[in-house]
Amino acid sequence: MTKNRIVTLALGLMLFPAVVQAAQKAIIFPFDLIDIIQQFELGIMPKGIAPEDKKRLALITDELTKLIKETGRYDVVDTEPIAGDLEKAAPVFECNGCEDDIAKKVEADVAFISTVRKASDVLFTVSVYIRDVNKGKVTRQASSEIYGNTDAMWLRSVRYLVNRRLFPKGATQ
Repeated sequence: MTKNRIVTLALGLMLFPAVVQAAQKAIIFPFDLIDIIQQFELGIMPKGIAPEDKKRLALITDELTKLIKETGRYDVVDTEPIAGDLEKAAPVFECNGCEDDIAKKVEADVAFISTVRKASDVLFTVSVYIRDVNKGKVTRQASSEIYGNTDAMWLRSVRYLVNRRLFPKGATQ
């Protein structure tokens, strides 16, 4: 390599450090539902997740994945190779750190663990936790209350969390 090429390469690396620094790999775990109503109904066996709630959980998981990709901060990994692990670990928020082991299987640096806490038929708390897989700890967290039970409300909450709380435009971290 000639001296001019080395100087040009070095100058380019100084001016465009983002090109050199690869995006961290991230795994997006599916949203889990925490149904407070069922937990407090004494003498009644849990009914499981209602079909409309399952549909909305999948909808907002897809939205979160899309939004995280759009930030450009992370390379979102494919979870298909570990689908069995995800199913066994569900609900992930209760698995006592197993999310780190699962994330390492797909070489993820960070894990997004997300929940929807159902306090009533119209009151929900949507939360997203970002975990540093190597350190085994949560590094960022954001929550949003929603009063309403529609696809639009759930989606709006996820968009708010990503765009305004976790990664506001103009923020460096």
